[in-house]
Amino acid sequence: MEHTYSVHQRAADKLGPVPGPRIVLVRTKDSANVGAAARAMHNFGLDDLWLVSPRCKVDDERARALASHSEELLESAKLVDSLEEALVGVNLVAGTSARARRAPSYAVTGPRDAAPRLLEGAAVLFGPEDHGLANEELTRCQLHVVVPTADFSSLNLAQAVLVVAYETHVARLQSVDGEEQKTVVGVIGGRTGEDPASRDQLEAFYAQFGDALLRIGFTDQPRLLSVMRMFRAVFDRAQLSAHELQALRGLASQIRWAAEQKPEKLPPEE
Repeated sequence: MEHTYSVHQRAADKLGPVPGPRIVLVRTKDSANVGAAARAMHNFGLDDLWLVSPRCKVDDERARALASHSEELLESAKLVDSLEEALVGVNLVAGTSARARRAPSYAVTGPRDAAPRLLEGAAVLFGPEDHGLANEELTRCQLHVVVPTADFSSLNLAQAVLVVAYETHVARLQSVDGEEQKTVVGVIGGRTGEDPASRDQLEAFYAQFGDALLRIGFTDQPRLLSVMRMFRAVFDRAQLSAHELQALRGLASQIRWAAEQKPEKLPPEE
């Protein structure tokens, strides 16, 4: 233990101001959990807290009592009405859940394996205490993070934040100690050298692409959600750059335009 501690201390001495992931609490019910989550973030160097439609006060006496020396984080937390607002500018979204999803197209991992990717430009979503993230919210995630537990799988919200914050901190320490410099979220910057497409840009494309699929009769409204889950997984694995996404949006626009034209207005077949 002493050796491990000294290694991490040496790494911490070299660790500069490297931002960690954005922590997003969705529809939180208990202000005490907000305060405890803020303290967990502060313990491990995270300072970007977002609250989506909280169902409690976020800066009351209970929250401050559990925050304990992390009150500034409560005061600087961003309150928004929708998940879309909380994910503006984010490149990778990880969603936490007590159970692994059945859909094979989603990458399921533990917090330790996910941690090297949860750096600046990433966001980690935590659902409300009563039922967790909704399926529509998990659909927006490229990683599905499940904390390995024993028989009882449901963690307290703040405990889940603590586990993820700890693992991301350790990953940063190990990265610096090994003199490795990670690319942002470990993704696109290294694949094409171009600016990555952000999540809000991708969500706008997915809405446009889904509409195009309906227009050409590729699917219908009842099946659109499951079809788009498959296409989301395909495009997310491709780690699109902003330039590539712009080309795909042009393609979706052309598909819709062609679907609305009379046959004589379309290019003739060779």
